[in-house]
Amino acid sequence: MNEEYTNIWELYGLKTNPFFTEPLLLFGGEIDLRIGFVGREEEVRRLKNIFGSGGSRVIVYGDVGVGKTTLVNYVRAIMPSNTFFTPLKEIAVQPEWNGGDFILNTLASIYYTIKRRADLSKTFLSSELMKKLELLIDIVERKDKNISLNIGAVGGGIGNSTTINLPNLTIHSLQIFFEQIVEEIKKAGFKELILHYNNLDIFEAQNLQKIFNSIRDFIQTKDVNFIFIGDLAVPQVINQMKRVSSIMSDSSVYIENLSLENLKKLLDTRINHLSASGLVPVKPYEDVVISKLYTLYDGNLRFILNSLSTAFNEMVVDTPLILNSELLMKVLSETSKKRWLNRLTDLERDVLFFILNEGETTNKKIATSLEKQKQNISKITNKLLQLNAIKIKKMEGKEKYFSVVHSIKWILLDKDIKANKKQKEQISIEKEIQQVLKLWEK
Repeated sequence: MNEEYTNIWELYGLKTNPFFTEPLLLFGGEIDLRIGFVGREEEVRRLKNIFGSGGSRVIVYGDVGVGKTTLVNYVRAIMPSNTFFTPLKEIAVQPEWNGGDFILNTLASIYYTIKRRADLSKTFLSSELMKKLELLIDIVERKDKNISLNIGAVGGGIGNSTTINLPNLTIHSLQIFFEQIVEEIKKAGFKELILHYNNLDIFEAQNLQKIFNSIRDFIQTKDVNFIFIGDLAVPQVINQMKRVSSIMSDSSVYIENLSLENLKKLLDTRINHLSASGLVPVKPYEDVVISKLYTLYDGNLRFILNSLSTAFNEMVVDTPLILNSELLMKVLSETSKKRWLNRLTDLERDVLFFILNEGETTNKKIATSLEKQKQNISKITNKLLQLNAIKIKKMEGKEKYFSVVHSIKWILLDKDIKANKKQKEQISIEKEIQQVLKLWEK
């Protein structure tokens, strides 16, 4: 590659990779959230109608990588900024948290927002409340750094060595202090708060139930909107808890994959707004590429974007090659062979393809279907885990359920596996896999 181009996207007249998977940010970011967001009109309407009614509790859920965080960030961005107070970023809930940790980290998010937003007055909160808030933030930071704490005598705030006695930090006392903060924010002219929590999908069901039971009263604070983001399992867990499900403000908001039309519009928008100063942007792909990946991944945005990034990273170019369908299949199928297939024996490939075909399966089922000893299959799945070809999707007791990582599907893009649209609708994944295996054996 020409050394002048340390960033391949300059070849396309772009400042950076348009296929990034990170959520669009409420503040900052390469693309203005209000410009880069597309689609989701019904979900946006529902959330907007929920806000402004004196407080709410809502779950936004969907599959991994469909754009849940960006949706909630967008709705927070378009609500009147002088009416709704909302933190700079979403709050990442952790499985080890208890109810007190949940409230402390909520207060920390509010504190850092007040400190960093230039449009907020330095006297936004009273000096007394601000000093107490700083003491609590000191506790959060020490806990994050695993520093031993004596709650009865904590250092007097950030950057202050004075010793100040604090009362015992119970959930009840923290909730009362939070309510005082909310009242101060309202006195400053805001009508409501919007708090945005994610990471619920990393919780085991019992831990998720435990945290929600502990914060049930807290999330009913008046004039505060609590938005929780999770995967498909989260609403099921919450609905099993009558005490919690009964206080939810509305049915959970389900987020589907973007339509193919909106996905293409999203990428066009990114390319137009990521153009480098003084350069004319070039669309780096043909639309048929997006259609092909959309079909392969059933419209999952994150998997499509990751595949596009890999395709361009794997191509060594001195000129802005345009990614077409043939090149996509060649690059990604060759990448899958280099990363996985070339490093596997025939039996290991059989196991990998079996998992791909099944969607999710166990060592026991693989062993039975392939007529092999379970301990031998266990060794193979351990190797596939080490190669990052498969992942543990879930556990039922001691039984592990495996599924392939999304990149494994690149093997189905082999350029010699061609059929017209009608034929593809009739051919199952299993038959496609067999064709790949036959090609591999040649």
